[in-house]
Amino acid sequence: MSLASPIRRLVIVVGAVTLALAGVLALVPLLLPTETVRRTVVTELSERLGMPVSIRGDIAVSVLPQFSIRLADVRFGEGDAATGEPPARADAVVGALRLLPLLFGNVAVSDYTLIRPSISVQVAADGASNWDKSFERLREKTRLRRGGLTDFRIADGSATVNDLKTGRHFAVTGIEFAVSWPGADRQANVSGKLTVNGEQLEVNAIVARPQALFIAEPTGLKMRFASGPVRGGFDGSLTNGDTVTAVGALTLEGASMRNFLRWIGQNPGIGPSLGSFALKGQVEVLPNSLAFTKVNAELDGNVADGALMVSFAGERPQIRGTLDAGRFVATTYFRDLNLTPYAGRGWSRRPIDLSAISSIDLDLRVSARELIVGRAQFGRSAAALNARNGRVNVTLGEALAYGGVLSGALVVSPSGESMDVRASMTVQRGQLALGLGEWFGFRRLDGTANIQLGLEARGGSMAELARTTSGQITLNAIEGAVYGFNAEAILRRLERRPLSVVGADARSGRTPYERVAATVRIVGGVATTTDMLLEGQMVRVSVEGSAQLPTRELDMRGIATLKRTASAAPRPGEGDFELPFVVQGSWDDPFILPDPQILIRRSGAAAPLRDITRDRDALRAVLDAINRQAGFDSDPAPLPPISSYTPYPPIPPRN
Repeated sequence: MSLASPIRRLVIVVGAVTLALAGVLALVPLLLPTETVRRTVVTELSERLGMPVSIRGDIAVSVLPQFSIRLADVRFGEGDAATGEPPARADAVVGALRLLPLLFGNVAVSDYTLIRPSISVQVAADGASNWDKSFERLREKTRLRRGGLTDFRIADGSATVNDLKTGRHFAVTGIEFAVSWPGADRQANVSGKLTVNGEQLEVNAIVARPQALFIAEPTGLKMRFASGPVRGGFDGSLTNGDTVTAVGALTLEGASMRNFLRWIGQNPGIGPSLGSFALKGQVEVLPNSLAFTKVNAELDGNVADGALMVSFAGERPQIRGTLDAGRFVATTYFRDLNLTPYAGRGWSRRPIDLSAISSIDLDLRVSARELIVGRAQFGRSAAALNARNGRVNVTLGEALAYGGVLSGALVVSPSGESMDVRASMTVQRGQLALGLGEWFGFRRLDGTANIQLGLEARGGSMAELARTTSGQITLNAIEGAVYGFNAEAILRRLERRPLSVVGADARSGRTPYERVAATVRIVGGVATTTDMLLEGQMVRVSVEGSAQLPTRELDMRGIATLKRTASAAPRPGEGDFELPFVVQGSWDDPFILPDPQILIRRSGAAAPLRDITRDRDALRAVLDAINRQAGFDSDPAPLPPISSYTPYPPIPPRN
């Protein structure tokens, strides 16, 4: 017997069965009772979702690629009293039909897919939501049912949130989610993605006992999420009581805090700071806040430990907490503010950008064992930072700085496009050269000092603040030096030869002192002092004058005194050698010049100049007397004055 005959018969049988099944499937859509399907789907969805469901469109049954039913224009929930719009609606709902129950006249749906659903969340000023009643009914029905949820999918969905309580309005698009919950004692798997403010967010979660969420019991939750601005995960427990809360370990990290703030609708400005960030720790998650009881926070490479609360309940994020860092580098934050002067070009005219702080509300207590600001290094430091409604208040409780202790306060208040700034500072036993050089670029004064400072200014840049600064600075320093000139060497040289060239001593060297005291009053960007005194063993210098803060220029006068000692006792009639001088030019590199008139009067070589001037004055007096006796007017053309710098008359050549 040939083998081909059995194979041929088998093929014929299989083909006949296939044709029969195809015929049955082709007849099913015609024999399927439409109203029964509609009623079954509406009842099941209403039961599982806890809200009334209505079908406004047509019903269509498909055989391929799978046996399914499609219901068009489906609406979920009761319509709004004013607009009639339901909380959610979908272009269509597709249900996968089970074939075996259908052959016995029953309609059973294995899973549902919502096609292009549109969800609207409305939160009133008192916090009530248009979904509250639906959630409560869903809880009650799930408690009674104690069963799983048919596989549920959302395709190309969207949602809008209008929160009148917080004033937040945002939209979510591209919702693609799948939920699988086989039974009451089985875990539920949730996975999907959605687009928020232009960034796609992927979410994967496992709920250990979903049934517990409907009876206010905690259940385990593991979740991972990732997007461009932020990624992270949560491992803990979730409770759906009066409010939804979660407790466990949370990780948040991203490449740019500035981009994250923009993503959540804030305006953090631009700048090199607010880069990579991370938050890791034990947290309690509430509907609008995160409360870290123990957190490890990282920002721009700085690491700190402590407790932190982040709230999104208001118009701006609110951050409160206490953090302690080992080494904190704040250089990039000062660069953002454009505070430091440009070399050779004066103060920066670029706007001071406080948008990063004004976009959030802060109440932080921060401490560090080492604080770095540019080249400035502080020891143990503690500060409080408070920002609310754009007003910034920084209180420096204590900082070990420049060998001393620094404390102070800074208050910045917005005023239109400008800002009002008030600053106070106290320095005890600080090193002047380090402090003045690193903060103001002035490196001419050294010593151990006590300083009290109180300043006020208004402007939008450092150049404007310098122009409007007013206040007072009190300085008392000991055991230091003034760099840029050697007062003792200059005075001794000029005492011996008043018209000699001072040379390099006027632009280099140092003048040591035992004590410096000064009070500087500032009005409209002009700093004035009348009582600056430098006292040394051999030299005493008193100075008065002004400094232009906007142009960083000095215009000062002083008297330098060379003290007599026992070994160099003055001759009878002589006292200490005194020399008036002027200080002018940029405070980075000032000119220090002795008074030339004093030098000429002290010089014997300048006697002919004094005699010429004196003789010319006597001759003018005699001529005036003769003219008056003769009845003539005085000579209307006076003799030209002779300058102290007029050269000697030429000497005639010898025969």
